[in-house]
Amino acid sequence: MTASDATDPTTAPPAALPPLAGLRVLELADGIGGPYAGRLLAMLGATVVKVEPPGGDPARRKQVDDVALAADETSPLYVHLNAGKLNVTSEEAPPLSWADVVLHNRVRTQLAGTPLDPSLPAGPDHPLLVTVTAWGFDADEPGSIEDELLVQAASGCIAVTGNVDDAPLRLPGWQAQYQAGATAAVGVLAALRMPGTRHLDVPWIAAIEVGMELEFADRLMAQNSRGPSGPFPPAGFPGGALPCKDGHVCPGSYRDVDWEMQSIFYEMPELYDDPRFNSRAARAQRVDELWEIIKPWYASKSKREIFQYCLDSPWTVGMVMTGTDALQDEHLAARETLGVLDTAEGPVRAPVRPFRMPGVPVADQRVRVLGESAAPSGGRTPVSRPPLAGLRMLELTVAWAGPFVGNFLGALGMDVIRLEAVRPFEGYRLMRLHPDSDPAHVRELRGTRDWLEASNMFCAVNRNKRGLALDLGGEEGQEVFRDLARNVDVVLCNFTERVMPNLGLGYDVLKQLNDDIVVVRMPAFGTTGPYSHCAGYALVVEAMGGFAARWGYPDEGARVSDTYWPDSVAGTHAALAVMSGIERRDRTGEGCEVDFSHMDVMWSQLAEGLVVADRRGSDIGRMGNREPGVDGSGIFPAAGGGWEARVGDRTRPVLDALGASRDPALAYRFETVDRDVIGRVTELRAPVLIDGRPTTTRRPAPLFDQHSDEVLAEVAGYDAARIAELREHKTVGGQLPVPKA
Repeated sequence: MTASDATDPTTAPPAALPPLAGLRVLELADGIGGPYAGRLLAMLGATVVKVEPPGGDPARRKQVDDVALAADETSPLYVHLNAGKLNVTSEEAPPLSWADVVLHNRVRTQLAGTPLDPSLPAGPDHPLLVTVTAWGFDADEPGSIEDELLVQAASGCIAVTGNVDDAPLRLPGWQAQYQAGATAAVGVLAALRMPGTRHLDVPWIAAIEVGMELEFADRLMAQNSRGPSGPFPPAGFPGGALPCKDGHVCPGSYRDVDWEMQSIFYEMPELYDDPRFNSRAARAQRVDELWEIIKPWYASKSKREIFQYCLDSPWTVGMVMTGTDALQDEHLAARETLGVLDTAEGPVRAPVRPFRMPGVPVADQRVRVLGESAAPSGGRTPVSRPPLAGLRMLELTVAWAGPFVGNFLGALGMDVIRLEAVRPFEGYRLMRLHPDSDPAHVRELRGTRDWLEASNMFCAVNRNKRGLALDLGGEEGQEVFRDLARNVDVVLCNFTERVMPNLGLGYDVLKQLNDDIVVVRMPAFGTTGPYSHCAGYALVVEAMGGFAARWGYPDEGARVSDTYWPDSVAGTHAALAVMSGIERRDRTGEGCEVDFSHMDVMWSQLAEGLVVADRRGSDIGRMGNREPGVDGSGIFPAAGGGWEARVGDRTRPVLDALGASRDPALAYRFETVDRDVIGRVTELRAPVLIDGRPTTTRRPAPLFDQHSDEVLAEVAGYDAARIAELREHKTVGGQLPVPKA
């Protein structure tokens, strides 16, 4: 395919258009972060022209485990990151005026005095500059692929991983860089709707910090530190990566029904009521004792046999899937998540789309050799984009991955309305990573309704929203929802795939009310495919999405975390889904539904393992804390106590959340937010800087029912009498319950 073969948005029928058809991206970035942003945009139909530095992108020769690349082998990392892009030499690069967006990984001093210097006056055709660097645009240097471990160490994110008295654990692959790339892709589509914006900066360290926002929220409110929790997350055992006959599985044990189902499947129903094990707190105190009882059951069954219980019952459990498992997985196949990439060394399989929506994936999945493509030409396609600040999203979400979307897009200016019910109330209102995490003035609220307003985890992830209390369980509440849907741009939902259709609020209904509405549904396994009816937690996604198989100490077979990493990965990519749906609507005049899966996007941030599995017929090697191809790298005891990360001759002390918040170099990452009940707390900012300025929380997380009347009047058009009637019927409003002290 040459430049002229790309989908022509001026002639193709609207239904055939990819969502980003006509968007022009000039990729001057190398490595992982910028190219991953480019890859996501290319998957969604943008024309991405890659211009590599002299000698080529260093990712072309990047080793991904302990197996050295053959002399003529292109790195599996490069293959995944660069399919679907045109590739031109620097001499053939199109002018800046050709591009809507330029992706780069250079810092201010490197761009000073060049046409991309954001401090110089810009002409009318100047593109949006998006920089993705390790430490930020004003740092001394941009960082290289090998800085992943150093960024993870300095971010405050890995100090609580691993075993007590052992080194903290590096997240597998290049999660900081991937997450920065995904954030940049969202930022591109958002910043194009911010009139006058010239430069968006996404530091890796900011992106990975937000990926641990719950840890920061808990620690910054309590102003204390915690140690690692070991291989079994304390929030719910049986949990962790448990060995079975042919690998590992990760049981979910958060809900009462999970424990009830397990006791039945173990053929020991008496365990359900046994006072030693009949609560999460009790099981957490007797992990070894309980494991000895249930270990023989796991040892007798394969991971697929155990996962079948998830398919056949309400129990949530995940298989620890490797790359070779994923290539044969029925769910990924049914969803067409993976496809064939055409490389000079032959075809390989890897992700070809981040989510399912009309027009995705685009046909081109070729990985081009250096300078292969013809130079693109022609003028930009004009697109009329309403400003982000004028867009409105109705959010029906729980936990973190769904609320992450509204928190991020709300910080950038979108009007986000969070819908919440009294029965059942949002479980994150009770969420604390550890029971001692609250300060004294908050602990005094135990046993009062205000206790359910005082979790800083809930408050952190629900900023930048208005709150509406609405009971969807009856016809009147559903009618209210339909009236709201007539006047919003987006509906976002992270319930299991059956919930919205069962309420009579599926896309077919909403489209009749609002023909250009964008509906994004984001259950753990998506809304289609053989696993779609299953619920899933973060640790289950870590298992099913390739994370658990690659994480942990070198002598472990698998491991999961208690930091909920996949939620932030899913949240960032779901924000991209929202913005892609809006972009498609503005280009075609049509709304759409997006079928989003946490499992899919987790594999997208670990996809070099899929390329390895397809090429070698075996799985990518476990690296522990080592940087691939860098001798002597890892995490070691520091001279003054604690731990430090080493890569070559460079080191960083391993900081925890409090340490990172007190690092002067990271001060711009934090802000003080004043909220009723909990008072003034320190929170993380969104992981972007817009024209050199960090984002600021526009409104604290809403109290329950805080904005119901305002939203119903403004969005649904109800008068005071109608709102009063809804309150009288208890369809709107109500009170949170008084929790047990």
